[in-house]
Amino acid sequence: MQSKIVRGPRGVQMEEVWAAADAVLNQGERPTIERVRQQLGRGSPNTVGPMLDSWYSSLAKRLLTPGEALDQPEDPGEQLPGPVLRAAKTLWGRAVQHAQDGATAAMAQAQAELDKRAEAIKQAQQELDNERQRLKDRSEAFEVAMQAKDAQITEMAGQVRELHAQVQAFQSQLDEARTQNVQLQQATEAQRQRQESAEAEHRAERLGLEERAHANERRLNTEVDRARLESKKLAGQLEVDNRKSAGALAEATEKMRALEAELTLLQADKAQLAKELQLARDETSTWKSKFEESRHDTYAVLTELRDRLPPKNSETATPAVGSRRNRHKR
Repeated sequence: MQSKIVRGPRGVQMEEVWAAADAVLNQGERPTIERVRQQLGRGSPNTVGPMLDSWYSSLAKRLLTPGEALDQPEDPGEQLPGPVLRAAKTLWGRAVQHAQDGATAAMAQAQAELDKRAEAIKQAQQELDNERQRLKDRSEAFEVAMQAKDAQITEMAGQVRELHAQVQAFQSQLDEARTQNVQLQQATEAQRQRQESAEAEHRAERLGLEERAHANERRLNTEVDRARLESKKLAGQLEVDNRKSAGALAEATEKMRALEAELTLLQADKAQLAKELQLARDETSTWKSKFEESRHDTYAVLTELRDRLPPKNSETATPAVGSRRNRHKR
């Protein structure tokens, strides 16, 4: 059937495009939009393109010999000359070879890209494994540090309890020394009262017994001096003991405060280590999520590349002429 003549918006006619395409084909070249436009010397790609597609859709039927034609054309003018027919068959063979070479090159390029992606995935997996091992070692180090801090805190708490016990013992000793001091003061007061009573008795008897009184007075004075000296000695010893006890108590109190301050610092270090351990665990979870996301993305890319590869035993893809013929076949 004779094709309907289409007139372009710029004066280019369908038969002119077809004649130019036949001329390009007769020169042994594949008719393209640019070659046809060069052959015509005018025409825009938007105008020449649809007309050239129509020429490709009718080319197969025009290439058939009378013995091979399924339907005889109504217009004898649609039959191509012998040189054009031979050039078209030659061009067809070149197109088939070009398609085979392109498919082979595309397959090799796709395989190279797959190998490159596989190597990148392998390196990413290795880096992820190294990072995971590093985080694991860091977590174990944090655990060991936490255990050491706990042991140190337990030891410090024991020392604080021992210091508390020592302070209580010193306090008991101080209370006992104070009790002894009170008892000594009471004994001294009782001795003074007894002395005053004796002196009163001696004064009452002094008139009759002056010599005896003087002797007794000297004796009593000696005893009083000795008692006073002994009392002063005991009071001084008690004062020394009190000062020693107070110094020991102050020293123990200062040491206890220092240990309590160190215990506070250790507890702060423990809290900081716990925070860093939680951060390390969060970082591990983040890396794991990134790895899962990367693995899914990589699987999608590999699936897409695999779908783009032609099967190994499939037939060679049909060249552009056949595909355009199927698209524009009426």
